[in-house]
Amino acid sequence: MGKHSILPIPDAMVGEILGLAEIAYSYNGKIKISFLSDELQIEMDDLGDAIDLAELLGLVKVKKGIIYLTIYGEAMALGAIDDKKKILRERITKLEPFKTILKYIYKEKVISEHDLFEKMKKKFPIEHPHKFKKLILSWGGYTEIFEYYGDKGEFTIPRKEFKP
Repeated sequence: MGKHSILPIPDAMVGEILGLAEIAYSYNGKIKISFLSDELQIEMDDLGDAIDLAELLGLVKVKKGIIYLTIYGEAMALGAIDDKKKILRERITKLEPFKTILKYIYKEKVISEHDLFEKMKKKFPIEHPHKFKKLILSWGGYTEIFEYYGDKGEFTIPRKEFKP
């Protein structure tokens, strides 16, 4: 769909993905992309990243300009917050760069933001480090796949029971 400024994952925030699933569900699980753009009040260019990420997460399928919710997308639309987090946690941990981020965090137990992003830059083409950090923190924070301490600039494994 869109050209990503952050690779290897589209630049879409959690709220955009949740909104996409909920609006598509309210239209019986399918919606035209052009109509969705109006509903979410997102420019078509930005919407492309949200649709791409929702597709990578297995929440939607796109055919001929129409978005169709998958069973996971429907569960996202209907679920309570904890259910949404669980579904996204299970899906996001299978995607890069999150798989690699979790590998480094679980290996080190505590890793500095600087060290983690240096390792990530060696493995992935990151054109906009600030946007990349914002995206990673947004998804990691919502899904609780890691903890981030901004005052220390450190990533750690979560206190809740979770293994990637």
